[in-house]
Amino acid sequence: MPTFTRRSLQLAALLAVATLVVPTAPIARAATNPAAAADELLIRYTANATPAQRRAVERAYGLTKVRGNAKGRNEVVRALGRSPAAVARRLAQDPAILAVAPNHRRELALDPAAEPGFREEWGLDNTGQTIEGIEPVTGTAGVDIDGVQALRYGLGRPEVVVAVIDDGVDFSHPDLAARAWTNPGEAGDLAANGIDDDGNGYVDDVNGWDFCNGDNTVHDAGEDGHGTHVAGTIAASLDGKGVVGVAPGIQIMALKFLDNSRLCGSDAMAVEAIDYAASFGVRIINASWGGEEQSTVLDAAIGSSGALFVAAAGNNAENMDAPGGIRFYPAASTKPNVITVAAIDQKGRLADFSNYGSKSVDLVAPGTNILSTWPASEACPSPCYAWSAGTSMAAPHVSGVAALVGSQRPSLLADPVALRSRLLSRGRSMTATTGLTATGRMINAWRAVDFVAPVITPPTRFGIGTGTVVGATSVKTTVRWTAGTDDRTGLGSYDLRRRAPSGWTTVSAATTSTSATSTLTYGSAYTFQLRARDRAGNLSGPADSPTVTPTLHRDGSSLATYGSGWSVAASSAGTNGSLHTSSRAGASMSISFTGRSIALVAPRGASRGSVKVYVDDVYASTVSLYRTTYQARVVVFSRGWDVRAPHRVRLVVVGTAGHPRVDVDGFVVVR
Repeated sequence: MPTFTRRSLQLAALLAVATLVVPTAPIARAATNPAAAADELLIRYTANATPAQRRAVERAYGLTKVRGNAKGRNEVVRALGRSPAAVARRLAQDPAILAVAPNHRRELALDPAAEPGFREEWGLDNTGQTIEGIEPVTGTAGVDIDGVQALRYGLGRPEVVVAVIDDGVDFSHPDLAARAWTNPGEAGDLAANGIDDDGNGYVDDVNGWDFCNGDNTVHDAGEDGHGTHVAGTIAASLDGKGVVGVAPGIQIMALKFLDNSRLCGSDAMAVEAIDYAASFGVRIINASWGGEEQSTVLDAAIGSSGALFVAAAGNNAENMDAPGGIRFYPAASTKPNVITVAAIDQKGRLADFSNYGSKSVDLVAPGTNILSTWPASEACPSPCYAWSAGTSMAAPHVSGVAALVGSQRPSLLADPVALRSRLLSRGRSMTATTGLTATGRMINAWRAVDFVAPVITPPTRFGIGTGTVVGATSVKTTVRWTAGTDDRTGLGSYDLRRRAPSGWTTVSAATTSTSATSTLTYGSAYTFQLRARDRAGNLSGPADSPTVTPTLHRDGSSLATYGSGWSVAASSAGTNGSLHTSSRAGASMSISFTGRSIALVAPRGASRGSVKVYVDDVYASTVSLYRTTYQARVVVFSRGWDVRAPHRVRLVVVGTAGHPRVDVDGFVVVR
């Protein structure tokens, strides 16, 4: 059994409210694959394509060859300055090319659940397990960021960097050693030569900088538990040991400006750290710290950083929107690139220590009983892990998700406002935090990294439901479609629009049904346009139905043929003032038409009997027209098909004892 040591984190400027340190045995590390460039295309030529043909393809499409295999059949190319997707579509049509696709990066098939501490990481996968942690708590299943599902689609690219502006980060920790960002201008033989090789004013700043002490030591012995814990939540390696971070393939830049000294933690140091990250083009900054005083200089640095600035909301249990209440900065900054994060517990409730605000706080993330990396000590030999709680622990969950999104769509890293918007809009609605934050949502990694829209097919069935009463000029028609598919978060809802001679109108929005009813005017042409959204909010392209026209045919239509035994009777309630009627058993009539559906219209009443229905000479059903009270113009039988085609419907009177009568009022054909 591991031994446990309780202690409190005393750095007032930091936001962890409690910590429990856990010694854990090490496990061997696994390697990771290098990343492929986002604009690379992989081409596989046909088996008989010659070297001359391959070179001709490169010239014709303006491709730059990156590499090829020994036999030349496979090549990695780039189409500089052009959309890889558009170029891929053109290449796919070339007869010399068998297949073309993005040069995706693959990961080792490691299972996050194989990490020894994974069961304790309820923020990634909450099954309702009990976490012993700071205090034993049994969670609620499903209250998590869907981290495991998100990792199926990538661990995050190593070229994506998150700057952890905090106390330091212990990169000697086995779960963080491979996650350390390396300054390319100070790497290798330049790492410890005492020279500012890249000329940025910081000597040997290999993994970041210590702005407290003015040196390149981003971890000082006996310190930096908070920043190390934050870094582990963001990016602890998927390596079969310890824990795993939200984005275990990305890199961490360590920027220390806090420690136990009163000389540290100033706004000047924080601004310098922000500027340092910006100078290297870092697009995500984690800020699990703050204070009650606003600084226009700090705000200006945040606003000009070009980064998504992820700020912890603070642990004062205050409504930051309340008049005269506590404002916690930089979380309360109004800069559009700031995303402010409150903490929830294992049951999905706002943590009792967390600040909140329907205007000042954006969303929530797991922030209690969070297990992550911790610097080794005598009480906790290497590798050390600790449980901690605070909005400090919630913010890095959001930073990790941002890194996963940026790995999937690098263009979003260049637009922190758009990245922020995506994280907010893809969050999962939480009943317990509705009204406590601007969105009422919890960060959701799976939805955030889902960029693939659902696949749908156009509506193909247009029928009139049995029991519908048809109008003199229009009829309620049910439009049906095949359920769409979505390979990631699943299909969420459909939107259906209708184009009529008067223009476009919405038939149904955000429906989960695969059908909708619309009132159509006889003789008018209609087109229906279907779209679908998945649970991540991705909207499919439009799928337009064929143009359809409903037509009401009276009982005496030229499409109808009546055999012997039928007569015409007046009916003021019918569609045409008359009915074809028969009480003779075996009397038959038929309707021959070309269309997509047919609806037989007849009255029901106490004197009405039953009729057998045959469709295309195949028995379909026996329909009873009996009803205790009279009802006119009712659809008593309907049938539809996916395509427009010729069909024949035949009716045969059964001759029901005591009430044998069968009437034909008309029929509606949708063609």
